[in-house]
Amino acid sequence: MAMSVVALLVVIALAAGVGCGFLLVRPAIPQSLRSSTASGSITAAKSRFDDARDVTVTVHTGTGRTVASPKSGTITAYGCAPGQTIDSGTSFIAVDEVPLLSLHTAVPPFRDLQSGMRGRDVAALNAELRRLGYAAPDGDAMTWDTILAYNALADTVGAARLVKDNGWTLAKDAYVWLDGQSVTIRSCVAGIGASIDVKSELLTTDSQSQSVSVTMPQDEVVAGDRVLDVDGRMVDMPQQTTAITDSSTLAALLGSNAYRQAAGTAESSESASDGASDVTFTLQWLLKTPIDVWSLPPTAFYAQHDEQACVVSDGKPVAVTVIGSRLGRSMATVDSGAALGKVRTNPQGGKPCR
Repeated sequence: MAMSVVALLVVIALAAGVGCGFLLVRPAIPQSLRSSTASGSITAAKSRFDDARDVTVTVHTGTGRTVASPKSGTITAYGCAPGQTIDSGTSFIAVDEVPLLSLHTAVPPFRDLQSGMRGRDVAALNAELRRLGYAAPDGDAMTWDTILAYNALADTVGAARLVKDNGWTLAKDAYVWLDGQSVTIRSCVAGIGASIDVKSELLTTDSQSQSVSVTMPQDEVVAGDRVLDVDGRMVDMPQQTTAITDSSTLAALLGSNAYRQAAGTAESSESASDGASDVTFTLQWLLKTPIDVWSLPPTAFYAQHDEQACVVSDGKPVAVTVIGSRLGRSMATVDSGAALGKVRTNPQGGKPCR
């Protein structure tokens, strides 16, 4: 009996020893599983931030206009795409392998012009040739200089020249007339291989009374000069912008890939009963000069009022401005522009920074 009691006491003692061993010898936590903030501080991470936002651009157009063929024949070249622009002095089509010059004149061609003739139509032709950089006369008379200027322009696109065989006559069907110095294609009607007659519709263009509006983000954005990204070209655009009137900016927008894609998709336009339509697309609006921001856990801030706050960096209070958050981290700029070092993650009782 005494031996049994002794044996039982030995077993209990051994069990107690093993239990104490488990309590005293805890396995170490792997470094990879330890919290980055367990030590009470982190190394602040810096990055460049452009505060890119989506803005909605809407192109408002009136009724489309028709560009008609001055000649009959077979289309052998046809450069047409919705949203593309056609400039006066260029060529987008060839008929029977002869390129046709596209030309804007203030007075549409309605008669054949020969040397010595006068009129408003001649004055308009001379004016456009001069605008395009050719030495046409400044007046309403068709002269030898008019003929030389026209032929020099025709040669740039391979169009038919004025020659002695036709009496140096500029026929009214010699070129495709445009109603503006530059027009934007709304829709393409013809195609390569098509047989056309005089006055056949080649394409439609947007109204010359085109306007563009911009809808800016409604939420608060980071202060600073901002730009609109148009196919990699940065266009200055203040936050208060509601409409775009600058001709170079309009040309960039109407030539952008985003506009062309939207204009070429029927669902992206809402046609009105008079044929007018809106084309809407989205572009990026961002800071002209990106800023340095620091990514920190929300607990690193104290004495926060609106966007102004404090952090403790390398043991010293630092004034910062919180500009946003991403993936559970807050982004802040340092008011002094200085760099952050080791930042306390729970700065209890931090000193004032302002």
